[in-house]
Amino acid sequence: MKSVLCYGDSNTWGFMPGKDRPAVKAANRFPFDVRWTGQLEKKLGKEWRVIEEGLNGRTTMFDCFMEEHRNGLKDIDVSLLTAMPVDVVILMLGTNDCKQAFGKTPFLIAHGIQRLIGKIKGGLYGYGPDGNDPKILVVSPARMTDGVLSSWLCGEFDEDSVRRCAELGEAYGRAAAENGVEFLDAGAVISADDSDGIHMNEEGHAKMAELIFRKITEICP
Repeated sequence: MKSVLCYGDSNTWGFMPGKDRPAVKAANRFPFDVRWTGQLEKKLGKEWRVIEEGLNGRTTMFDCFMEEHRNGLKDIDVSLLTAMPVDVVILMLGTNDCKQAFGKTPFLIAHGIQRLIGKIKGGLYGYGPDGNDPKILVVSPARMTDGVLSSWLCGEFDEDSVRRCAELGEAYGRAAAENGVEFLDAGAVISADDSDGIHMNEEGHAKMAELIFRKITEICP
């Protein structure tokens, strides 16, 4: 059986979009068969296992001022060691890096993706089958919309956040090419739900599952 590790943030966790501030609880999480991860597993079939590693608020490599565990660079080794052997690692992060408090450019956010790639490739452990490196797929996140400016997230994201998120695809594409890994510009075709401008709705999850399914079948025929 092959496996794919999905390392992401709230859109991998399955957080439901909403204009008002929802609580982080099961009632505000899409069911597994609605989340893109669950739909991906169904599309891939019985020969594949999809491992979810979605955490609300996770960044590529930046420390959240109140919650240090949101730093994706600090946790990825644990996720990889727990899941190994892994055939494919999907990195879909960057939305939270666009928060105005961080003030990071798309170039620096893409550098966070490169740091994560470096953790996966050529480290002390071979996380893939037979001790080899797993294949890596970098995915640009769903495009942020202006809906965030009037939602419960407006204190964390501003107009510049929306602009920077829109530019992640180009920056991620360059980073993936430089590091010899696969890239999918999902942000070019999938936008967040306007109710909060950050999180995908059911249609967005279905589109994401289909895009990633097609890409995985290309790189793992």
